[in-house]
Formats: sequence, structure tokens, C-alpha cells
Amino acid sequence: MAGKALIPRFGWLKTYGGGGLLKDGIAGLILSILLVPQAMAYAQLAGLPPQMGLFAAMTPPLLYAVFGTSHYVSVGPVALVSLIVAEASSGAGDAAGSDAMSVVAIIAIQVGLVLLLVGALGLGRLVNFVSEPALLGFTAAAAFLIAASQLPTLLGLDTDRAGNLPAALGSLWQAVPDTNMMTALIGGAVLLALLVLNRFAAPLLWKMGVFPPWRQAIAKSLPLLVIIGAALVAANHDGTIPTVQAIEPGLPSLPAFGTPALWLSLIPSSMAVAVIVFVTATAVAKSLAGTDRSDLDTSREAVALGAGNVVAALTGGYAVGASLSRSALVEESGARSSIASVVAALVVLATMLFLAPLLAYLPRTALAALVISAVFGLIKLRNIRAIWRHDRLEGYIVAIAFIATLALGVRLGLAIGAGISIAHFLWFSSVPRVTRIGSDDGGTSFRSVDRDNVEIITLPVLGIRIDRSIYFGNAEYVEERIFDLIGRHESEEVECIVLDMRSVNGVDASGVAMLRRLAERLERADMTVHFAETHAPVLDRLKALDTTVCKYHRTVAEAVNSCGVTLAQGNDGKVGTWPR
Repeated sequence: MAGKALIPRFGWLKTYGGGGLLKDGIAGLILSILLVPQAMAYAQLAGLPPQMGLFAAMTPPLLYAVFGTSHYVSVGPVALVSLIVAEASSGAGDAAGSDAMSVVAIIAIQVGLVLLLVGALGLGRLVNFVSEPALLGFTAAAAFLIAASQLPTLLGLDTDRAGNLPAALGSLWQAVPDTNMMTALIGGAVLLALLVLNRFAAPLLWKMGVFPPWRQAIAKSLPLLVIIGAALVAANHDGTIPTVQAIEPGLPSLPAFGTPALWLSLIPSSMAVAVIVFVTATAVAKSLAGTDRSDLDTSREAVALGAGNVVAALTGGYAVGASLSRSALVEESGARSSIASVVAALVVLATMLFLAPLLAYLPRTALAALVISAVFGLIKLRNIRAIWRHDRLEGYIVAIAFIATLALGVRLGLAIGAGISIAHFLWFSSVPRVTRIGSDDGGTSFRSVDRDNVEIITLPVLGIRIDRSIYFGNAEYVEERIFDLIGRHESEEVECIVLDMRSVNGVDASGVAMLRRLAERLERADMTVHFAETHAPVLDRLKALDTTVCKYHRTVAEAVNSCGVTLAQGNDGKVGTWPR
């Protein structure tokens, strides 16, 4: 029902008790250990002050707790969204005469409004139109772009932000001679330490007998200790190591919302962010939904994410999404509800109130190393290999989305990946399998005879199965294939056509018109048409056909028998044999 997703969810509070609050409190504290440095690092990736990342981590979890359906999803700054925001704000602000703060606020509001509209209209299933191959190729390429965008910061360089990999590497190559060696050494050491800890810390703690939730608490504390260590080293070099911008005290102010022309110019970027936020958040929620058998409502997820983005813009943040790594940490830490993310948001608030001056000592190179170490999870080689083995054509979609994103940037890359996926779907659905069928068990079952190249023994009855719904995009193809299959036999061999409709789940007006034309053409050729195993909704559509020309039967066997062929005997007195 439209609008249902806009109703807040409080029913889960009825079964929520003190035990759940304790578990959520522990999980929230563990989450905050990872959330605080990540929020600042992703704000740096977006080209924004660190407090904007912290602001974006505070209010959206509150809205998700009210509207969302997952107990574990952690909403806040994420790498992919930050990359798109950075690309949009680097050019749009100057071109439209507005500052970056206005640009990112408008993007967040537009993203929120789009997602709220999707959720309110119950259109959450639109997420299914972005294919897995396109998303895998896009996210893998985005990981390279994110890493490339952070390499100058890691090396202590000041370069212009580039929207594609060739430009980013070219700009980096020109600036390499100006590398700050001490900054590069600190950044490299932090990156190496983070990669080692991400790979080995949790398994090693498990072998040492440290189990959840303390295993996660310790494992996620170690990277924070590495960054603090880098801050101590940088502090002893008399300001030669660039650090993050000092966090301004006080509450955030409302941004200037610019001109209508600015809002219009940012729509493509906002749509790209909305797609990424919705698709990735839904994927995260689905991956964690089975652990507690929770019901996932994609329309409610859209509303929760939309409300979170609007509030983030109004409270000093920028566009947010769902983080897989942080959400998995919440689940592994034993959380019982989304209150865990709310607790983490409160810790972020306390950090800004009491520890803000200390955050200014964090070296930017260490945060760049944190971002680079986190994006390796976006490259899912195992899934890409599985798709390549399953279908080479879909493997090519992965490659096209990957190359397009690297060469043209995230917005065009996403558009090309989604476009090629839709084109693949349209082509796939426009050429359905239409095959001759027969039986080798006396009519108990029917299957394709063309795959095994065996003789059809039911003649003068020819059985044909259509393996997909019939609509305007494939109706003509289906008609051509049926006559092509009939044409493989002499004209006097075929007197009756049985259409197996079990795989046809829908027929539109073009499909009905084609079937009417088909029946009339076959009647002129002295052939009759018999529909078998037709689903009731499809049968209702086919009632418009002339019943004096078309016949309807419950099963294929009944249709064949009605044409005068006894399946148990066959035309030559024996049952056909199919290779097994």
C-alpha cells in the first residue's frame, strides 16, 4: 500500500528489554571505535571538513532506527557516496557560484527526497533493476578510483581532484617529485599495519581464545591505536606532517541552499548517489537479514535512508549510505536492534563535545591509509569469477562497467553499467526459447527434442513450448520461431499445433494480437491450434481469441490425445527414447 512505509516502526520495542539494551550498548561502543575515524576519513575523501563526516554519523542512525527494518545496518558516511560527492562538489560549486557546503547539502536533500518518494510509493523493488554484474564491475572500479584519489594525500602531495583513473594517475605522476618523504613513510607504515591487522587480527585473537563480542572490540581498536600512534609520530615533527582541519566547536549551521539552477545541475549526481545508496544498503540488509530471520522491506529501507539523508543535510552532514563492514561488525558484536547504531551516534556526539581539539592532531596521511585499506572489500573477485564461469556475456557486463567507470568516472560508469544491464535484459527477454517438445514416458512429461536431436513420434501433432512471457518486445520473434519449427516438417506431416504455455506467465495486448494472427494463419494452412497448461491469468487474456479456431486443454497430453494421437502407442507403435 502506498504510503505505508512512511509509518514509523515501534512494534519491536514491545519485546525489547534490559538484556537487549546491554548487548546493544556494548555493540554500539565497539561500532564507535570504527565509526569515528572512518567518518573523518570519508569526509576527507569527499573533500569536506572532518566535522561534516562526524555530523553525518550522528543523526541518520536515529531515523533508521525509526523507519528501517534491519537490526544491524549501520548508516553513515561511506566510501562510494563520498567519492561521488567529491566529484560533484569539485566542479559544480565553482560553476554555479556556490560553495561546497551548499552543493553537498543539496545532493543529500535530493537523494533523500528521491528515496522517500520511492519508499512512499512502494517502489522498493526497483532496486532489482541494477544487475549484480554491473554493480560488481562498478564497485571494483570505484575501489581503484578511491585509492587513487587518496594516494596524493598519503604521499603528502597537493593535486587537483580527478574524476577518472587516467587523469588521477597523470596528476599524481607529475607531482611525485614533490613527495613529502616523512609523510609518505608514515602513511605507508599505517597502510601496511592496517592491511595486516584487517587480515590477521581477528583470526589470531580467535586462536588465542578471545571470542565475541570482545574479539571484535579488540580487533577494531587496533587500527585506531595505529592511527593514534601515527598522530604521536607526526606531532614530533614540528608541523611538517599535514593534519586534519581543526573541528569547529558548536552546533552546525544551516547551509545556504543556492539557486534553482544549482539544484537542477546537481540532479544527475544526486540520482547516481540515490541509486548507489539504495542498491548497496539493500544488499547489506539482505546479507544480514537471515541471521535473525528479520523481514526486509525494501520500501521501508528507502524511507529510512531518505529521511536519514535529509536530516544529515540539515544537521551539518552530507549524503550517507549503509556500510557493509560496520554493519557486519554490529551483527558480530551481538547487537539485538538498531539501538546499537544509536549508541554509536551518541559516542560520536560525545567525541565532538569533549575530544574535538585532540582530533586535529590526526595526520591526513593516516586517514588516507584508512580509506585505502577499507576499499579492498569493494573488489569481490570470487563473485566476479563465479559470474564469468556462469555466463560469459554477463562477465563482459562486469568488464564494461569496470572499464567505463575507470575511464569516465563514477557517474557515467554507473549509467553505462546500468544501461548495458538493461540492454542485456531486453535482448534476453526479446529472444525467448521456443522449442519442439515430445514425450518418452507415455505423456507423463514433455521436454525439448531439439536439444537431443531425436525424432518426433507424435506427428501429425507438433508440440511447441514457449519458455517466456509474451510481450511486445518478443511477440514477433515467437511467431517467427513457431513457423520456423513448423517449416522443418513437410506440409502434410503437421495437422495440429499444441502450444505448451506452462512457462508463459503473462501476455500483453501485442502478444494476444500475435496469437490471434498465428491461429488465423494456421487455419488457412489447415492446421488447428491447441493451448495446453495455460495459467489462469493468461487464459483470461486468451479468451479474446476465436474458440472455433483455438482449443484449450489442461495438459499437453490431453491436447495431443484430442488431436487423435495415443501417446502410449506412438505413430509407429513404440515409445520414443531420449538420451539420458
